[in-house]
Parts: sequence; C-alpha cells; structure tokens
Amino acid sequence: MRRLLLFCVLLLTLPWAQPAEAHPRSLLPIVFVHGNSGSATQFETQFQRFTANGYPQRLLYAYEYDSSQPSDAAAVAGLDVFLDRVRSSGKVLLVAHSRGTGISQAYLADPAHAAKVARYVNLDGRSAAAPPGGVPTLALWGEWQSPPDPVLGVVGSIGGATNIYHRDFGHTETVSSPVSFAEMYGFLLGREPRTTAVTPSRGALVRVAGRTVIFPQNVGFAGATLQVWPVDPRTGRRISRAPMRQQAVDAVGAFGPLTLLNGIGYEFAVIRPGGTVHHFYQRPFVRDDYFVRLNSAPAGTGLETLLPRGPEHVGMVLLRAREMWGDQGADNDVLTVNGLNVLTPQVSPRSSNRATPTGNVGENNALFISDVGAALPGGTGYLGPDRQTDLTKGQLFPFNTLTFLSAADVYVPARGTVRLAMRSRGSHVTTAIGVPAWPSDQHRVTVSFPDH
Repeated sequence: MRRLLLFCVLLLTLPWAQPAEAHPRSLLPIVFVHGNSGSATQFETQFQRFTANGYPQRLLYAYEYDSSQPSDAAAVAGLDVFLDRVRSSGKVLLVAHSRGTGISQAYLADPAHAAKVARYVNLDGRSAAAPPGGVPTLALWGEWQSPPDPVLGVVGSIGGATNIYHRDFGHTETVSSPVSFAEMYGFLLGREPRTTAVTPSRGALVRVAGRTVIFPQNVGFAGATLQVWPVDPRTGRRISRAPMRQQAVDAVGAFGPLTLLNGIGYEFAVIRPGGTVHHFYQRPFVRDDYFVRLNSAPAGTGLETLLPRGPEHVGMVLLRAREMWGDQGADNDVLTVNGLNVLTPQVSPRSSNRATPTGNVGENNALFISDVGAALPGGTGYLGPDRQTDLTKGQLFPFNTLTFLSAADVYVPARGTVRLAMRSRGSHVTTAIGVPAWPSDQHRVTVSFPDH
C-alpha cells in the first residue's frame, strides 16, 4: 500500500502536457442548456467525445439554472449574460435539451440574441413552425415525440430544420447517445467526427473539474466541505490516511481542475453542515472530465426525506444519463446490487407520460435503494425498515409519481462492501463498482454509471 501511495505522489508531480487542439481559431464555444431537473451531467459524456475529437476543453460550457422555478424568465435572461461571457465578440454554438429548448427558443426569438448564435441543436424538446430566430437548426427527437407512435401523442417538428427521429431512444438517451453525438458534430462542424467513443487518454494523468451543488437549484453548496480520496475501485475503500484535496465549498461550488491518476478510483465526499456525509463514486476516470456534478442537498431536505434512514441499512441512489429499462426483455439493462438484479418490470419500466396500469411512471435515470417495511393502507407510505428485500412492491411511493426517478425496497446491510454492476442493453460489457456500506443514518451514497 505504501508503494502504491508513493507511486501516486510521484506521478502527481510530473509535468502536465495539454492535449493538442484542433484548429482552435476556427472553432466556436459550444454551450449546453439542460432540461428540467437537469445539469451538465446529461451532456458530460458528449463533452468528452468532443475533446476526444480534438475540440479544445476551454470552448466547452454548460449553462445551468434553477429548474425548480415555474417561470423561465430568469433562465432566459441569465442565458444572455452567460453567452456574452463565453463568446467574447464572436458567436456560439447552442445545444439544448427538453425544457432547455423552451428557454433557448424564447432567447432566440429576440433578433439581437439570435445574432449571437451560429447554429442551434434542439434535443427532444419544443416544436416550432420555423428555426428559432432564423438560426440554422438541427432537431433530434426520441421516443416521446417520434413517429409512428410518439409517447406524448404528438410528433415533434421544427419547420425548415433538419429533423431526425430515434424511436428507440429514451428522452435523456437522445442527449447522451453516440449516434446523437455524430449527428450533432456533423451539423455543428460540417464534418464527421473521427470517433464517437470516449477514448482513454494515453498519459498517466487526467484532469477533473466540476461543481458541488444543491440540486435542482444548481447553486453552490455553500458551507459544505469537499474531500477527494483515492480509493480501491473494487471496494471503494480509501487507500490514504488523509484526503488528497480538501476545500470549503462556496456559493459557486466549483472545484478543480484536479490532477488525478488515469484509471484509479476516487471518492468525492461532501461533508454537509451538521456533519452528515454525501459520498460520490464512479468508475475510474480515463480522460479529462470538466463537468463532474456532485448534486446534493442540505441534510434532512429534498428526496432523502422520502425514504427511511437508520444505522443498520444502506441508502443510495444509482444514476445513469441514459434510461434504465427493466421491462423490454432482451433489450433490458441489468443492474445488480450484491448480485440481485433490481431492474425489474415493476421497478424500472421503459417510458410513460402518465401512470401505467401498474402505477409506474417510466423514464428512470435514477434508482433509489432503501429498506422499507410493509405498505401502509392507501399505498402512501410504509412501515419502518424490516431487513427484507421486496421488489414486488415495484416503484416505491412517491417515486411512482415522479418522472426520471424510481425507488426499490432493497435491504443492504450496513457492513462490508456493496458490490454494484451494470450491463447496458446492447452491450456485453459489465461495469462493476464497489462502495463501502455506509449506514444511512449519517451517510448518503450516490453512484454514477457511464451512459456509454
């Protein structure tokens, strides 16, 4: 172990070589605008694909806003300020998803604003009679609005734009798919990408940056403390006596760039006011990633209040920026928790714009795991933890009424290591991640799986 730590220290002292930039003078900033309950996370992989094709990291941006607000007026005004900051005196390439397309279209309706945008990509969002603001537009549509049987009942379209339909894509998959990347890249740059893969860096080091935020407000988690720990990727156990980085979180929440080891596991621990800790895990970084988002909330608020906590069981949320399907037979994803596949048809149905006959809402990008007891009369709650797993409950209340989210009754004892594994549909590759079995009374755990 001491040799490994010494090796890590020596590598971190090596000079950092910046990757070559492809025609930096001819490229424009790319700005992504997320949708409802979103952040830069939905476009994180696409940003890495851009850099894998030589796009300069310094020209990639995510505009994040408070999607808990019912009005888009503040987000539209903020977008203008943001674009003026990143574009210097030139134009930008604008990409938006879902609710972000409504914000972007409202922004582009002003000719003075439209003059700042060279090209626009509308991802599975709002239709329009003509390209917004007259800006050349590509519109990509997923199952919600693709023929012949759009989930929302209406085929999406922007008149005069290039409209491409992907009936086999979920709402978020429309954003994160390698197919979508190739289509966006060709439209924005006028040529095909060299690769649609997130290719690993050749060097021993990667650079990682992001934000620690209160979600979905997307504001910095002021008052929290961020720690970064090297860990054994098989178990998530820390392999150093002290964090390699510790910093107070301010109102912006930005951290990095951190110089990390390529292929080594890391834990990001957010110590929240009051002392509880929110732990974040992911598979090892293999290339630069400047859009890591540690989405948290003050203790005792937000979604964590909807499920019980206690010293004897683990509570966690398992994330992916691609819908997780459990009712599609051979096209299912498989996600195991200590060997048990938790993506059942009842827990993770494919897609719905309303409650299905079994009471489930689809579009599952985040699965909450907790231990609950028997259901209370009326189906609006549960008795306390019973140390039993019961997937026949399906999506737990109230997650069965919330789009993009699901929850399942899975008892994970608060001891040892939790072994997680994801095999995505259409793939024979399994991503395995081990994390410590932190007790849920004082710890919250988030594990992010790759969408590619």
